[in-house]
Amino acid sequence: MTIFAIPSRVYFRMKKFERVLTICFAHVQTLEGITSLLPNGKHILLWDIEDCTLKECKETLRKVQKKYDLSDIFIVSDAERSFRAYCYNQVDFKTYLKILLDTDYLDPIFFEYTVRRKKATLRTNSKKGRPKQKVVAVLFSYSVAFPKGKVERVIYDTGVEKEGLSIILGGE
Repeated sequence: MTIFAIPSRVYFRMKKFERVLTICFAHVQTLEGITSLLPNGKHILLWDIEDCTLKECKETLRKVQKKYDLSDIFIVSDAERSFRAYCYNQVDFKTYLKILLDTDYLDPIFFEYTVRRKKATLRTNSKKGRPKQKVVAVLFSYSVAFPKGKVERVIYDTGVEKEGLSIILGGE
């Protein structure tokens, strides 16, 4: 019988004198991905779309595809209500952010990190406990070639669980 189970992600947050100290202990997994930033300073379009059906995902991406005259969009998934999408048009960062803001169901953490880092990172391999990602839809428009050899590949760590226990000391 389990009386108390510790989650795999625990945050400690302490605020004092207008400063915040945050420490996170988490069970992590290492993932591979690509970034949107190309050597020429332009960005390919990457989306992380969550908490919607495939139909809703396709509708929101079709909307931005038409509004911004985008090429084919490839949608992949490895879990229900979780999608990643790719489009190989090259746009400046300001335009990329406008496109992301016009996309319903966009993962807010994906957007936050894109703004902070000035480039998006999207995983290309599978998370622990999930099957391999597969293409679930293509929104055809016109073809643009993948920028071969020009995309930055990255390896990064992320938490296994999205939520956990938060312990807040001091002010809000």
